[in-house]
Amino acid sequence: MVGYASHSTIAPADTLVATILRVMEWNRAYEALTLQALCPDTSMDALREALHVLWIERRVERVGASGWRRQESRWDGRPAEGFQPS
Repeated sequence: MVGYASHSTIAPADTLVATILRVMEWNRAYEALTLQALCPDTSMDALREALHVLWIERRVERVGASGWRRQESRWDGRPAEGFQPS
């Protein structure tokens, strides 16, 4: 079996999640390509995976066909009560 060594500079998932949260402004829609430009050296697959994690955690919401918005929400999709963006 031949080993595979990755020479890419793709950030680990937890680092990418933190980066996405840092670069996204509250309640502003971002297309996937814009987010990829804000996270250099990140593949679209890695970006989608990180956004999926944030979506499951209800820290981002989908906007349109390929957009995302940073917005905390409850299980029913409404903004969290008393939520104040930092």
